Amino acid sequence: MDIPDKNIFGNRLMLARKMSGFSLQDLADALQNKITKQALNKYEMGSMLPTSDILGELAKVLKVKPDYFVRKGIIELGQISFRKKKDFSRKNEEAIIEKARDYVERYLEIESIIGHEQKFSNPIQSFIIKTKSDAEAAANKLREEWELGTDPLPSLVEMLELKGIKILLIDDEEAIDGFATITSTGIPLVVVNVKGKSIERIRFTIIHELAHILMNLSDEIKEDTKLTEVLCHCFSSCFILPRKMLIQLIGGNNRTYIAIKELISIKEYFGISIRAILHRLLELQVVTDNYYKRWVIYLNKTYGSKDEPGQYKGEEKSKLFEQLVARALSEGVISISKAAALCNTNINELRKGFVSVS
Repeated sequence: MDIPDKNIFGNRLMLARKMSGFSLQDLADALQNKITKQALNKYEMGSMLPTSDILGELAKVLKVKPDYFVRKGIIELGQISFRKKKDFSRKNEEAIIEKARDYVERYLEIESIIGHEQKFSNPIQSFIIKTKSDAEAAANKLREEWELGTDPLPSLVEMLELKGIKILLIDDEEAIDGFATITSTGIPLVVVNVKGKSIERIRFTIIHELAHILMNLSDEIKEDTKLTEVLCHCFSSCFILPRKMLIQLIGGNNRTYIAIKELISIKEYFGISIRAILHRLLELQVVTDNYYKRWVIYLNKTYGSKDEPGQYKGEEKSKLFEQLVARALSEGVISISKAAALCNTNINELRKGFVSVS
């Protein structure tokens, strides 16, 4: 979305409105008609500016800080392909896109303030992905280049943020899983919906979306949406749980019987679902197709289509952004009002979370 920077307030108002999921009429209604739809349209078109009182009302209803409306340099997001159900509306898509844009802009602002800007490079850009074997090789190469070894990765979000990848976890309608994109300035962004999802599924989705950014798919594969998703699934599974470790933990290349405790143990160690483990074992021909199907039937009958035994004890949470704001605040680089604006919260709420000792 190419947004001109001339009409700063008007463009910001439009983006904030979309972020809230409002049409012009919806916003007028939310303002209890203190401002008409026609006036709002004039604000967005740049033919009229609001008074300070009206600006405060707009910020309150749209749940942004007044600073938002004068923030310069609107970040452009690259091509976005949502993983969603058909009933997820365009209005909801726009709201999530604008939440993501706002998050990246605030993130980049605090990085710029304290000089923490990170340059991202794709270690597997030279890999041309055509097959599942290619996807697995790329996943292994990424672990190697990032010096991750083959051990479990306790926090994917923290690890990826330190590599210059922005991660936004949202709590939205279950009809959407997430999306990934690259900004016009080359910053990778992964957005994942956590609502109704287990920690294992969240972790899997994070890497699946990352795969959309990192994997250099052949032109033929790019045209096949279904196969693209299959390869991203494969990449995610192989990255979270490398083949070497899975074979070692399962104890061989051919199993005719696997106890549920074994699968729970692997799940809780690597943070990947039992269903994903079983599918991987099928792909590696450690178990037969018939045995795999029996496991799927058992899990669905016993636990339902989504649930399963065992739970990964780790968490996936973005922490770096708040750490950077806290650092800038404690070093006196920014005021508490600026910190509140960056975190899109009020000063009282900010003080509850940011405590320092002199």
